Amino acid sequence: MKPKPLTRAQRTMLHNALTGKPLHQGLRATAVTHRTCSTLQALHRRGLLAGVDHQPTAAGRAVFLPSGT
Repeated sequence: MKPKPLTRAQRTMLHNALTGKPLHQGLRATAVTHRTCSTLQALHRRGLLAGVDHQPTAAGRAVFLPSGT
């Protein structure tokens, strides 16, 4: 079964983690809300972020790599 694609918020938050920006930057809810916490938890469940400091995993970094690399 093919995994569901990331939502816009998940992609934004993951990109922020990769580039060292605040995780909520560029999201509609710019404060820590239920939505931002849910997005963060979803990225952890998918294995794209890890640890209490929310660092990208190898799988998380691979999301933004060109296909075939």
